[in-house]
Amino acid sequence: MISRIVRVKAEFTGKEEVVVLPLYEGDKKPTGLVKKLDVLCHSAISKTLKSGHFKAEAGETLLLGLHLPRAPDYVLLVGLGKREKMDPERMAAAGGSASKLLKKHRFGSCHLFASDVLEESPDERLHPFLKGFLLAQYTFFLGERKQPTELKKLALMAGSSKAVSSAMRRAHMVAEYNQKVRDLVNLPANFLTPARLATEAQKLAKDHGLQCRVLGLRELQKMKMGAVLSVARGSKEEPRFINLHYNKGKSTRARVCLVGKAVTFDTGGISIKPWQHMEEMKGDMAGGALVLCVVAAAARMKLPLEIIGLVPAVENMPGGNAFRPGDVITTYTGKTIEVLSTDAEGRLILSDALAYAAEFKPDFIMDFATLTGAVVIALGTRIAGVMGTSQPHIDRLLEAGAVAGEPAWQLPLDKKFSESIKGDISDYKNYSGRDGSTITAAALLGEFVGKTPWVHVDIAGTFWSETGKVSYHSKGATGYGVDLVLRFLQSLANKK
Repeated sequence: MISRIVRVKAEFTGKEEVVVLPLYEGDKKPTGLVKKLDVLCHSAISKTLKSGHFKAEAGETLLLGLHLPRAPDYVLLVGLGKREKMDPERMAAAGGSASKLLKKHRFGSCHLFASDVLEESPDERLHPFLKGFLLAQYTFFLGERKQPTELKKLALMAGSSKAVSSAMRRAHMVAEYNQKVRDLVNLPANFLTPARLATEAQKLAKDHGLQCRVLGLRELQKMKMGAVLSVARGSKEEPRFINLHYNKGKSTRARVCLVGKAVTFDTGGISIKPWQHMEEMKGDMAGGALVLCVVAAAARMKLPLEIIGLVPAVENMPGGNAFRPGDVITTYTGKTIEVLSTDAEGRLILSDALAYAAEFKPDFIMDFATLTGAVVIALGTRIAGVMGTSQPHIDRLLEAGAVAGEPAWQLPLDKKFSESIKGDISDYKNYSGRDGSTITAAALLGEFVGKTPWVHVDIAGTFWSETGKVSYHSKGATGYGVDLVLRFLQSLANKK
């Protein structure tokens, strides 16, 4: 990740290695400071625009090598597309396209010209562009092979307004925690066990002044967290239950519980998955990683909220002691669930975690989970599925997703879906068939939150990129949700 971002005046000295110049489609004549740059470049920019070789379509890039006196060595033109169609996702994608090209050509530093287009509305333009730019530099690799050179320094050519400074700092922070989520999700299961995830949580707590309590096997047994214990039974790796607490006991505007599913590897258990793409199941703890990093980021931002992050961490393996289809599990609340599929384990561990969350008497509970493959079929890989019992919180979350460029979509959740998860020989069953399975999974979770306002976010489609085709993604974890949840929490903190 780029370790240093500085803001400098929008003045060209000729010492710049490369200047990144964002342009809207249809802008044929340079104006303002861009016109001055064009003069230094001997009209290279205006000639390129007039020639039609660069149309400034969304994500389009063109690197101009100049090597002229008083001019930057290179100017990288990056297209933003049509001005009226611009949104945060496209801005981030444009920033990512520029960043990837610089990475490909092994530039060590660059100047981002933000004084015109991006500075016009920093939170809507500069922040997403810069976020996409920073995230596109991300690389994850375990081994000795030399990796591509990453940018070390970024100079932002912009004014000194508070809005610009805020957008710059926020983008840098969001990218930092997004990449931390990516690192955790990308780690193989032999590196990231439930115990190692707990250690990572303790490190975050130490670095951010948080309280952290980690429950081990014996404590979970004493608490009778039957669902967590059952899922963990088939693995030699013992479960952990992580409690990360920010602003504990302090007077704040609201108490929020964030719950994240963390299955550090999911074979499906006895209901074993097909081998194709099973390696991606090291990322079945993405919800937990998101919660840990968001709580840490909220502490960095000093949000006036009390935030409790709860993460049940297990492996789901088909060992000789594994739980089986047909077993009936007694959960933390005493309610029973018949297991029809051991591959529907996420809703089991979350049933214990959500019931435990309700005991903190929070104003609001929200959980994040790579819960169902059905949400990918319904919404694809860009949009998370959202359901819950509190429409005001859902509306606030959807609005935050639109602004963050991390969209979510509400699916219906009513009592008819709750009927389908009632058990024949137990209170509930953990699977009720393919029809509406994303919603019926959420319906089961909703039985364990009591009367507390609650929202469930299914990130099974958004947490992973198989191709890395989005410019600011690489193959593997996407870090989806950091910007979205931080904006949501900030809106709660700002609420009087």
